[in-house]
Amino acid sequence: MTAGGHAQIGNVDLVKQLNSAAVYRLIDQHGPISRIQIAEQSQLAPASVTKITRQLIERGLIKEVDQQASTGGRRAISIIAETRSFQAIGIRLGRHDATLTLYDLSSKTLEEEHFPLPERTQETLEHALLNIIAAF
Repeated sequence: MTAGGHAQIGNVDLVKQLNSAAVYRLIDQHGPISRIQIAEQSQLAPASVTKITRQLIERGLIKEVDQQASTGGRRAISIIAETRSFQAIGIRLGRHDATLTLYDLSSKTLEEEHFPLPERTQETLEHALLNIIAAF
């Protein structure tokens, strides 16, 4: 394959990632939302939206909820972001303490704890933080 072929494959992968991100963003910001509404707002083909949403469901990032009212055709299924599938930990270090906060994908705080940190060397501080995270 030529160098140009590698660039083209890379661009296709980038476009797929950008399209997936755009679909997820629409669901996160406007959910519950139907696939046809996503297609209209994103200007992606309905088949592309269906494929992307299937992949996002398989990854646990979104989920189907209820059906929307019929507008004459088949009832559209609403989709929302699945915010509890993945979490992130934020750590705020102060001079004498640390605050650990657990967030879901919507940035909602799920849990927060404060821990004292006596003065230590960098190595013992790292070890203490790893233990705190493991216990958190």
